[in-house]
Amino acid sequence: MNMPLTELSNRKRAVLPLENTAKLQKRNKEPRSRRSLSLYIRGVSALIISILTFSFLYSEYHTRDPCLVMVDQLSSPPNTMPKLYHYQSKQNVESSEILTWVNILNMTNSIESYPNVSPRPEMWTPVFWSDESCKKLCHDHFPEFAPTYDGFTHTIQRVDSCRYLILFQYGGIYADIDMTLHSPAIQELIPRGVGLVESPYRYNEYVQNSLMTATSAGHEFWRKVLQLIQKRSISNSVLTSTGPSMLDDAMLLYKRATEGRKEVDGAVHVLPCELFHRIPRGNWETTWSQILAREVLTRLIPMKGCGRFQGGNCEITRHVSTASWTSSTFGFSPWNLFQ
Repeated sequence: MNMPLTELSNRKRAVLPLENTAKLQKRNKEPRSRRSLSLYIRGVSALIISILTFSFLYSEYHTRDPCLVMVDQLSSPPNTMPKLYHYQSKQNVESSEILTWVNILNMTNSIESYPNVSPRPEMWTPVFWSDESCKKLCHDHFPEFAPTYDGFTHTIQRVDSCRYLILFQYGGIYADIDMTLHSPAIQELIPRGVGLVESPYRYNEYVQNSLMTATSAGHEFWRKVLQLIQKRSISNSVLTSTGPSMLDDAMLLYKRATEGRKEVDGAVHVLPCELFHRIPRGNWETTWSQILAREVLTRLIPMKGCGRFQGGNCEITRHVSTASWTSSTFGFSPWNLFQ
């Protein structure tokens, strides 16, 4: 039986409002959730931009003119300072970075190695240190430290420790093999006593061991360093057992122990990062962790600025390819950020 057209039309009209209502409710829900997501994204973006802006302004405000820093830093190191340039490597290969030191300081052509290390008063001498020579130095001159040295879990802990043993035994300059020299003025910028390069990564540490100086052998600071390493030797954390964070603590302990006392061999100084360790931003030929350290964290965390590679005005040394060691928590310390 055929339904009249009028009744069929009425039934369709009755169904259509219900369908339209359901579609309208669905459409109303979608824009609401999208609006919430959009507002969330905008809020997060605004927060990130605010943090970046504040961190950038804070860093720029606390960045000093490197040339003015150089004028303040100029000194007259004692003539008796051992003119030794120490570097560590698996093999004795003169890289382009090492050659910057050799050429700018007009070093001798012969590279010395342990145990044949003898400073010459008239010119600088390069000294190559391998894993084997480091171990021999430790066992020959620091037998009480040898069990700690041999018992480390990580090779880098022995590498770190060897740097301190070298400067304790001989004095001079230690620099990582990826640290380049850009000016002979470094000879007038070495402070009397011990010099530790300032870190541009304050979320991690205050000083680093990538560049260190000692104007005499046997400085008592290094003994304090070795004692602290022995206390922390069971730790698997490189930063706090032998690395930069340990140096931070050793420097603080040494200053407390010598407060009010005349230091015969000179004090422990910080080599300003504006001259010796600017941030290599924009250098992408490195690991993701180093990119995170250089390109992200240094922009997210408000801390003193050290300047960047670009320009090179009054730049003495440059750490060309590595960022500092980072722990699982990035060694974050608010005290470090605002020093």
